[in-house]
Amino acid sequence: MDSFRSLLVIGTLSAVLALGFFWGVPTRCVQLPNGLNIGKQALIDLNRPYFRPDIVPKFDNGRSLLPGDAWPFYATETTVHGLALEADPEDDFWFAWREDTGLVLKAEDPALYEKLVSEAGAPMGNKGINVVGSHMVMMELKRRPEYTDQTCRNRWLVVGTGDL
Repeated sequence: MDSFRSLLVIGTLSAVLALGFFWGVPTRCVQLPNGLNIGKQALIDLNRPYFRPDIVPKFDNGRSLLPGDAWPFYATETTVHGLALEADPEDDFWFAWREDTGLVLKAEDPALYEKLVSEAGAPMGNKGINVVGSHMVMMELKRRPEYTDQTCRNRWLVVGTGDL
């Protein structure tokens, strides 16, 4: 009976840890009106110096929209757009995301990209500065009362591009 009890305890703890690893943990973020969140890509990013994760636009399930940082980064009421930075600068790409169209790359569909950017509206959290990264946008928006103390689901660990 004692061995059954210890197996039950170990099984329960394993299940709780597995669910926590799968579903992620809540961390501070900014929930944008356009349906995306801005927050840490994961708690630990094995591809980054000191394992510190990038601040990226991401979905409610914790999956990142981009493989890493964006600079410049613009978040509006309807759209997120900017330049996604890859490990190799030759691989950087211009992107736009809107809920009804999804992710649009400038290199793949320049006309739709230009349409999304032109219809995007005024940037939120850019403090009047035209070229800022996702870190600065998140930091500025967190100062506003309507975005304080928000949390989003976050992955524990990212290896590679985080299964993008």
